[in-house]
Amino acid sequence: MEYIHNTEQFQFHNTVVALGKFDGMHKGHQLIFDELIQYKQLGYQAAVFSFDRPPLNMLKHKHMRVIYTTNEKIKLLARRGIDIYIEHPFTDEFSHLSPEDFVIKVLLEKTGMKVLVVGDDCGFGYKRQGNVELLERMSKEYDFKLIVIPKLELEGEIVSSTRIRHLLSEGKVEEANRLMEDPFMICGSVVHGNHMGAEVLQMPTANQIPLEDKLLPPNGVYVSRIHYKDETYYGISNVGVKPTIEGKKHMGVETYILDFHKNIYHKEIEVELLCFKRPEMKFDSLESLSQQMHEDAEFARRYAKEYYGYEA
Repeated sequence: MEYIHNTEQFQFHNTVVALGKFDGMHKGHQLIFDELIQYKQLGYQAAVFSFDRPPLNMLKHKHMRVIYTTNEKIKLLARRGIDIYIEHPFTDEFSHLSPEDFVIKVLLEKTGMKVLVVGDDCGFGYKRQGNVELLERMSKEYDFKLIVIPKLELEGEIVSSTRIRHLLSEGKVEEANRLMEDPFMICGSVVHGNHMGAEVLQMPTANQIPLEDKLLPPNGVYVSRIHYKDETYYGISNVGVKPTIEGKKHMGVETYILDFHKNIYHKEIEVELLCFKRPEMKFDSLESLSQQMHEDAEFARRYAKEYYGYEA
C-alpha cells in the first residue's frame, strides 16, 4: 500500500476514494471499504483520503486522542486491500478551502477520483459546509459516481468512533470490540523496562510505550492477544504509568505472553486487548505481586481457551 503524508503534492488516476477520518476502523467503516474493494476488482485503485490530525484539534485547539495511530491505521488498511492511503496535512489554509474547491482541486484533480464513497453524515470543506446534497449535485456536474453508505446500527445504537472512544475510556473493551472490525490494538516496538518481570518474578514481560496521542483504556489488567510476525499468542497486559530507562514516566503497556520464550526487544508486536480483568493494585510484597500475576495469567489462559480455542 502506498502511503502519502507530509505533502500536498501527489497525483493518481482512476481511483475509487473513501473520504473520512476512519479513527475507529469500525464495522460501519468496513461497509465503505467493502465498496472500495468491489471497485478495485473492476480495475480502479482503492484510495482512502483522510487527514494527519483530527480537525477539531486544530480548529478548536483541543487535544483529542486517537483510537488508532497512523502506523496502526496503515496496517489495518493494508490488510483490507487498500492501495493508497492519503493523510493530507490539515493546515489553516486547507481548513479554509471551500467544499467545491476541495472536490475539484483535491479529489478530482489530485486523486483522479472516478468514484467517491462516503458516509451519509459526511462533512467537509470550510466549516464542514460540504455534505451529501452538495456531492450529489457535483457528481452530476463533474461526472463522478457517488455512493452513500448509511449509518450502521448495532444493539440499538449507531456504530461510531465517538461511541467506541467512550466505551474504551470506561474500560469496556469487550463492548468496544463488538463494534470494531478488529479488537482494539496497541502496535509498537518492545522496549526495555525495569526487568522485574524476568529477573525477580520469573515472568518476563514485553513493554511498549504508545505515542502520547494514542487513546488508552483506564489503568488496569486486560486479557490480550498478541501478534508477532506471523504467529498469534495470548497473554495478560497491564496498562499504566511506566518508568523508562531515561527515568521519565509514560503511559505504557506491559504484556506477559503465555508460553513464549523469544527475545523480542526492539521488535514490533501488536497487542489486542480482549477483556478487562481487574484495576491496578498496590502490593505489600513481591510475593503477593507474583501470586496475583500468576493468577492473572491463568485467567488469561482459561479465557483464551474458552473463547478462542487456545491450546499451549
